[in-house]
Amino acid sequence: MTISRTTARIAALLGTMVVVVAAAASAQASSSKPAAMSKTEYQALMSRSEALNARYGNAVTRLSPQQFAALYEAGADRLAPQELAALVARSEALNSRYGLRASSGSAQDGSVLATEKPVVAPAATFDWGDFGIGAAAMLGLVLLTGGLVAGSRYGRRVPRARVS
Repeated sequence: MTISRTTARIAALLGTMVVVVAAAASAQASSSKPAAMSKTEYQALMSRSEALNARYGNAVTRLSPQQFAALYEAGADRLAPQELAALVARSEALNSRYGLRASSGSAQDGSVLATEKPVVAPAATFDWGDFGIGAAAMLGLVLLTGGLVAGSRYGRRVPRARVS
């Protein structure tokens, strides 16, 4: 059984469409700026967020870049943002209560002390971006397979002479 040129072209076109849809879906999912916002609206939102952080802040925003980097490398990357803020606030409160260090996670000379990495259960949230990418890829695969099957089954037929 051979595949005709038309079937091959359809398969190539569908394959290209699948790749384009998957690339577009992953690019959309990885974008941090909401799709419905204009550039000006996004800049206004970021400016407002920075002003609120400067005014109110939280335990994490008070960390120096070196302290945050050390905390991140010690395992904070596996924590949800709320868990990280709670961990830092609790650490600061305990350190000030017992007079252990000047600021959270750091020795008097500014270097960060080694800590054990916390064991954290994975977050139980559903990632809709990953779902969209998977659904688009699966739809493309189904369309490609259907096109190949239909092309090979109902492709161009050569009429045969009847012999009686």
